[in-house]
Amino acid sequence: MVQPKIKWKRIGYSNSVLILNGKNSVLVDTGVSGNIRQLERFIRQNRIEPADIGLLILTHTHYDHTGNLKDLKNLTDAPVLVHRQEFDNLKDGHIRIPDGQRFLTRMITRLGNIFTPEFASPEAFTADLINDDEFDLLGFGIEGRVISTPGHSPGSQSVVVGKSLICGDLFMNLVYGAVFPHFAEDPYTLLQTWQKILDLGIEEIYPGHGKKLKVEEVYPVLEKWKKKLRGGI
Repeated sequence: MVQPKIKWKRIGYSNSVLILNGKNSVLVDTGVSGNIRQLERFIRQNRIEPADIGLLILTHTHYDHTGNLKDLKNLTDAPVLVHRQEFDNLKDGHIRIPDGQRFLTRMITRLGNIFTPEFASPEAFTADLINDDEFDLLGFGIEGRVISTPGHSPGSQSVVVGKSLICGDLFMNLVYGAVFPHFAEDPYTLLQTWQKILDLGIEEIYPGHGKKLKVEEVYPVLEKWKKKLRGGI
């Protein structure tokens, strides 16, 4: 089976990723709402049609990754895959604001929970498919799998294709050097998940925010945050 190509595009301030495989292509995450035309152009610029998208995968259900979900569902008629631990969040249109991991983001979480508790929530939508732990993509024409990668949120999941990882907010790659996500419901679990990913032999990472990462960039950050969490955040 031919290794599919991976393309990413910033949609609003969150990334959407295409796994290109002709009429068996997959789209991961749907970006910030109001950008369906940009997503449609992104699809067509890669020489496929919306109808060639056979599956929509959500890495998690925060609003900036689900913003164009309903429009994309109408455009592609593709089934939507979500992790079981976030199926109800999406269906109900509610997910808590994850805990900030730096001084400023901790303040955002605290104030958000008081004044805008629905800030992170998606528009209500019922997914078609549920991943309990690992979901094989071979039935959708892709030699790859979706795996559970909790930490940023309990139901976060990532896509493994070859040596590449498409991971939502498990990692970041922002211009000022942030690789550890600004928000994480369980930072200790997140670091365990990082180690799990490193053990898979992944070489490149497509994060939910920022450009592609080389796995070598993760190691020093992992050690830094291990020390930080041992000492208390």
